[in-house]
Amino acid sequence: MHEKGRVLLLSENFFPLSAASAQRLFAYAKVFTSHSYQTAVITNSQVNFRSEKLTVAGSSIKREIPIFNPILLALYFIKSASVIRKTHINLIISTVPKINNAIAGVLLSKLFRIPHVIDVRDLWELSLLSPPLNRVIPRKLVSLITKITPMIYRQANSIVTLNDTMKDMLVNQGVLRDRIYILPNGADTSLFKPCPNEECLKQLRRKYGLPMSKLIFVYGGALSLENRLDIVLKGISTLRESEKFLFLIIGKPTLLITCEGLRQRAKQLGLENYVKVMDNLPPKQFSELVRCCDVGVVPIDDDEHLKHVMTSKIFTYLASGLPVLVSGPKGGELQMIVNTHKVGIFVGETTPGAFAAGFKDFLQKKNQLRKIGLRSRKIVERYYDRSTLSQKILQFAQEVT
Repeated sequence: MHEKGRVLLLSENFFPLSAASAQRLFAYAKVFTSHSYQTAVITNSQVNFRSEKLTVAGSSIKREIPIFNPILLALYFIKSASVIRKTHINLIISTVPKINNAIAGVLLSKLFRIPHVIDVRDLWELSLLSPPLNRVIPRKLVSLITKITPMIYRQANSIVTLNDTMKDMLVNQGVLRDRIYILPNGADTSLFKPCPNEECLKQLRRKYGLPMSKLIFVYGGALSLENRLDIVLKGISTLRESEKFLFLIIGKPTLLITCEGLRQRAKQLGLENYVKVMDNLPPKQFSELVRCCDVGVVPIDDDEHLKHVMTSKIFTYLASGLPVLVSGPKGGELQMIVNTHKVGIFVGETTPGAFAAGFKDFLQKKNQLRKIGLRSRKIVERYYDRSTLSQKILQFAQEVT
């Protein structure tokens, strides 16, 4: 790509939302604009602005249509086609999930003969093979989607993905290995950072109405089915008589799970004094809340289909100086990062008993949390700083074009 290339980014979310896709694509946009590329973003976030190098066109189409949204696909295609005609785009980057972005990218790439890169953050279609979605979505539809999705990936000039496990899985789907680049998830270390002292911690807890007397475990992210918050709640319901803790959930609602639903479930379990559920917040407030907590929770289901998962929330916690309590499939990417860097506890099986034991373990080692948290921060600074990692997208783009 020449010095003043023109890039089109297709993403369901974009900054200032706190979603992983929003942060990742915003980092890409910053890299391109800082190297004099004209960059246009088409998104379903309610964001519209224009600067010298960056134009963002947002919308407000209802996004919680499962699997595939034809209205959103049409929106991406029409808006993108208009941008391409006006500004002579010479690279398209789309993100998955959801699949609408990638389908639009493939169609635009073929129609206008523009190189296309798909940023695959999650092999989302595999979740359709696992409970509860495999019980409610017709088998023929699941079969069709799991066949079509690899075909879409194979149409791209290149794929950017998160880790070697995902790369191998994409190769098994027929994507050429030399077309796949790895760019791990990470965290913005200028936004997510530890409290520098006890006074900062006290001020933030007062600001958000959080107690100083309790150890605070935090979950911040989408209320998706693979994040088994229901199991965490069952597990901690056995601890409430004797332990001083609070489980803070900062949730982005989905079609099947809402913040109010979690509040009701906590109430049914008698956890009103032990669980606090807050709606999703803008990045600055979200980062402040995470910063003043003690332990980050990643309750990924232990289904084998999720071995590839490397959720960005784990890096958010680590960058904020928190140790982590993590579940997931044995031998998966999450276990690897926790055990390799010694940044917390990997409980393995996603069961109430495993989470109860994990909570109790952290409660018994309160004095060690700061030491683990300092190591967590250093690990992110060294390996997973999002701004440093995102520089690689420039190299990938130049190779593709």
